[in-house]
Amino acid sequence: MHPGHRIGTVYLYRSVVDFRKSIGGLSALVEQELGLN
Repeated sequence: MHPGHRIGTVYLYRSVVDFRKSIGGLSALVEQELGLN
């Protein structure tokens, strides 16, 4: 990350997450939970 770069919106997920899932599995959880694409 570049030191002068602004960070946009940050979303936190407080439930238990299985980090053994691939990025595709984790992004699917985010899309489902937040209704985002």
